[in-house]
Amino acid sequence: MTSIIMQAGGFRVSLQGARQAAMAHTSAHTRDASVAFFNPAGISFIPSKFSIAAGTFIIMGKADFQNKPTLYKTKTDNPVSTPSLFNIAYKATDKLSVAFSFTTPFGSSVDWGQNWEGKDLITKITIRSYFFQPTVAYRLNDWFSVGAGYIYALGSVNLQKAISSIDGRMKLVDKNATGNGYNVGMYIRPIKDLDVSIAYRSNIDIHAVNGKARFYLPKSLVGSESFPTENDRFNAKLPLTSEITLGLTYRLLPQWTISTDLNISGWNKYKALTIDFNQNKVGNDPNDPTISTSPKNLHNTHTFRVGSEYSVSDKLDVRLGYYYDPSPISKDYWSPEMPSTDNNAITGGIGYKFLKDKLMLDMTGMYYVGNSRKVVNKFYNFKGDVKMHSFMFGLGLAWNPF
Repeated sequence: MTSIIMQAGGFRVSLQGARQAAMAHTSAHTRDASVAFFNPAGISFIPSKFSIAAGTFIIMGKADFQNKPTLYKTKTDNPVSTPSLFNIAYKATDKLSVAFSFTTPFGSSVDWGQNWEGKDLITKITIRSYFFQPTVAYRLNDWFSVGAGYIYALGSVNLQKAISSIDGRMKLVDKNATGNGYNVGMYIRPIKDLDVSIAYRSNIDIHAVNGKARFYLPKSLVGSESFPTENDRFNAKLPLTSEITLGLTYRLLPQWTISTDLNISGWNKYKALTIDFNQNKVGNDPNDPTISTSPKNLHNTHTFRVGSEYSVSDKLDVRLGYYYDPSPISKDYWSPEMPSTDNNAITGGIGYKFLKDKLMLDMTGMYYVGNSRKVVNKFYNFKGDVKMHSFMFGLGLAWNPF
């Protein structure tokens, strides 16, 4: 579904609107129902009573790793990822609007292979998230609205790594992890040509409960004190970061708008990944060897975005954007399960209107390139050099019938 290479740091995937993605994924846009994810208050400003917006993206990304002292090199073999979205909004009255949003804003899909240098940290990981968000907004007057949404998050994980000390490996799978959160926002249009979007999305802890832990072991170890079973169970918790967004869109000319965003992501909630196994003693807790804890120590990030849209004609729009996306990974705790670097993204796209301008087709593309980074993980005594890049293509449809 999603790729860790295309992200707003960590495993956040900033692809919740095709038109927005073409303008650096800026948020102060109320053309259609996709605004429900960015700011629940924005649905009050959609210029129609009923709106539907849907889209999907294709992501192809790679990460390269090198250990210069040993001349060892490798690269990931990540599958193509396809994050998607669906939104629907309705004005129940002149002041009250409701919406429902389905998005996939967090994910990771990284495959380093079975025999690479860091196989004891990770060989393959796939994380998926699905956000289901009912939303309500109230427009207090012509220029100001407030809104709120409840988020039910459904997630899955498939994590694989080697246990070289015993010539074994393990695979953790859970398809029913869940969490809850919310988002709130204010949308302001103080003058005709200026939109201001202020929104907050809460942190969501995704809980994996009684997931499957499959161990591939030498036969002599099965049933031992450390490995009572090949088919164990585990519990774990993964925090999905909170986000504060301030967005502005200003119409410089009747056919030309410019948009900017500042995102503050609360990654510092992710201090460590703790996995609690039921039986097998593969952990590092001195008081309970079934508990394994890996320090993460992520820090908060600020992402700056700027995008623009120019109407070539009444039907055709062209779009461009750029954003700088710093890594939340601390310099001493880089991990190949989240191969993050500081990144630059160039975005672009076009939009075309059909059916008396009620149906809108949006196409978008993005090139996402990371700065080369020397990486260290002191906990695992692991280090090297990493660089990464990815491409994204997206297609969206929005329909405002009445």
